[in-house]
Amino acid sequence: MVYRPFGAMTKCKHHETGATSLVNQLVQLVERRTQLVRLPRGDVAFLNEHARHLVEVVPSFRRGRYRITPRGYVGWFDSPTRRFAISPKIPWPNTQMLLGVRHAEVSEIEPDAGLLNVLAWEFASQLRTVTRIGLVAGYHDHDTISPFLRGKFRVAEQLRDAAARAFPDRFHITESVLDLDTPWNRIPRVVADELLTNPKLGEHTRIELQDATLSLGSVPVASITDAEFAAADAEPRASHYRPLLELCRTLHDGFAAARPADTGSGGFLVDMGRTFERWLERGLTAEFARRQNWRVEAQREFPIGPTVLQPDIVIRKREEPRVVLDAKWKAPGAVPDAADLHQILAYAAITGAKHVGLVYPSRRFARRSFRVPGSDITVSLLRVRVIGSVEECRRSVGQLARFVRRDGSEGVENER
Repeated sequence: MVYRPFGAMTKCKHHETGATSLVNQLVQLVERRTQLVRLPRGDVAFLNEHARHLVEVVPSFRRGRYRITPRGYVGWFDSPTRRFAISPKIPWPNTQMLLGVRHAEVSEIEPDAGLLNVLAWEFASQLRTVTRIGLVAGYHDHDTISPFLRGKFRVAEQLRDAAARAFPDRFHITESVLDLDTPWNRIPRVVADELLTNPKLGEHTRIELQDATLSLGSVPVASITDAEFAAADAEPRASHYRPLLELCRTLHDGFAAARPADTGSGGFLVDMGRTFERWLERGLTAEFARRQNWRVEAQREFPIGPTVLQPDIVIRKREEPRVVLDAKWKAPGAVPDAADLHQILAYAAITGAKHVGLVYPSRRFARRSFRVPGSDITVSLLRVRVIGSVEECRRSVGQLARFVRRDGSEGVENER
């Protein structure tokens, strides 16, 4: 699949209203890089009010021009008169690698069209794989009215019915039904509908997606929540769904992130920080799967009163926490940020791990460790390769896994 390079755009269609509105300018940005952009005041007010998590807007010394710095998102979203298309700071093939895309190899993608089409094509391919292995049905409670008494009798509804009829001829019951109306089937059905209603989806991709989703035609469309994702991930019979469900999470979150003010413009954004975390999780899980007694735990919640701490990755040996890793999608500085250190040390306290690490993207693998004064905790600053061939990046994750197994004992600096 090949997409043409970035091009000018003059219109965009809002899929909710069906109306066509003019976009005066396509603003092309690169993630984390500052660019001077001319913006009207209305757009500046919109960005400051609704999109602070997406871009940073700083006035310049030139009237009407602002310094725009995209944060950790890639894709596109609309302001009142502008479309902001954000490209990744790493090459597109490596972005696809982080996203887990296996069925497209391209060197250049339009963030305001091609990115969504590549992910939609991958979604269709993974859905076909799941269908080929077999869709998994499940039991759920279904309220119904039946001429026969079976299942669980709903007393309140039956009494109301009896008050209106001298001789009720039906029973209000709740029965267990085996069908495809389960979280692991509802999630891809909802995501497929989100894709098919997006105006930026290419016609060829749309046809492919419609054909792939025929198997989910009997699944009802309903809102999906974090609890639905958790229930789907916990179902052992649906383990072959997991790559598809992970992609569904990326797509579903991407549509939500691109609607900063519920504009319904059909925008789409990928959180590269979360994408980096998931890539590390997949790589480390594969590395430790071959090691007996080792286990990788991702995004587990540790409640502390009204607050919940959620480390990115906890690596356990014989169920004891050995290492906690926190992924940071930013360039590593000469010294770590104090806030990052506070965060990772809080994870050490809540998990009981004696070794914690901050993991940054880089062009090569590197590590440095030091002891926390007055403690037996080791902090490691780690760089993992994300630019290069898939095999080179995989080997870098393997180096990280080997370093973790040794508890970061190499090259420890004693801080005074």
